[in-house]
Amino acid sequence: MNAGKIASVILLTLSLLGCANLDEVREYATESAKFSAYTELTTRFRDTYEREQPYLSGEAAQQAQENDRRRKAAYNDLLKIHRGVALYMQTLAILAGEDTFSLSGEIDSLAGGIKAYPDLGIDAKHVDALAGITKTVTKWISASRQQNAVRNMVREGHEPLQTTLDGMNSLIRYYRKTNENEHKTVLGFFEVEMLFLDTPENKLLEALARAHLQNKVREYSQAQQKYDNAEQGIMRIAEGHRKLFEGIDKLSSAEIRSAISKFAKDIKSVRQNLQYVHE
Repeated sequence: MNAGKIASVILLTLSLLGCANLDEVREYATESAKFSAYTELTTRFRDTYEREQPYLSGEAAQQAQENDRRRKAAYNDLLKIHRGVALYMQTLAILAGEDTFSLSGEIDSLAGGIKAYPDLGIDAKHVDALAGITKTVTKWISASRQQNAVRNMVREGHEPLQTTLDGMNSLIRYYRKTNENEHKTVLGFFEVEMLFLDTPENKLLEALARAHLQNKVREYSQAQQKYDNAEQGIMRIAEGHRKLFEGIDKLSSAEIRSAISKFAKDIKSVRQNLQYVHE
């Protein structure tokens, strides 16, 4: 084999290895994007008042209405946090060789950024972080698929991504607390009202009330499982990107590839568990 053919074989081999070395990055980014796009818990948070309203009265009902207005006012911004992380990961997947996402219009959905919501755990640093993610995505969304682009995007996006994921965790904690408070409200209602149903003539009504209460208890328990899964998924996404950031100059190493692949599988597993918990 002459020198020219040998050189061609070497270049082809290196090219194939370069593509293969990004497979794990693509897999991790794809699974992270799917997970980040899951908005059911945010929608459940928005709809809290619709579920608890039948069990409220007086001042508690008035306060709940005010909370409802605040939740609905924040809802679109909360969705932007989901979209920001998902779009970052979709862009990273494209740079690593994934071509299954259509990102047209996604950047526009983040226009204007978000406001701070200190009571929900979203403060100025999270607002700035989402703006940083949007800036990073806008810069790299049209870049050629290559390792250098992946490296540069990860370096540039790491800090705002980690801060935004921290904000997502703050939201999950607030969602969990809201769910617990709703549970207490509904349980308290039944504890009081069912005292008046413990009579022979109300036997059927009592049975129906107990069945309804059991369904509500199951609903809140399943919601808590979803919060657990959501926190686990966000943590694995953050840890995976940190590993990618720390090993960004060693994408070809077996250690980095194995670690990133495991993060991708973990995120997929948590996402599936999250979706399989039915209310």
